[in-house]
Amino acid sequence: NSYWINQDSTYKYYEVVLVDQAHTVIRNDPRINWICNAVHKHRELRGLTSAGKKYRGLRGRGHLYHKA
Repeated sequence: NSYWINQDSTYKYYEVVLVDQAHTVIRNDPRINWICNAVHKHRELRGLTSAGKKYRGLRGRGHLYHKA
């Protein structure tokens, strides 16, 4: 994921968090190794990241959320 750090008059700066799935420390850590499962591959292509859900309008709840 990413989060906002700073901005000036032209650009916005974000810090991006990347995880190497092949690294042994990540595979052995019980808090993070869920990302190594086959079901979590290519989450960004399927719109399952935070930014993807925001783009698809999945942030709100309730039956009146999508009402124009």
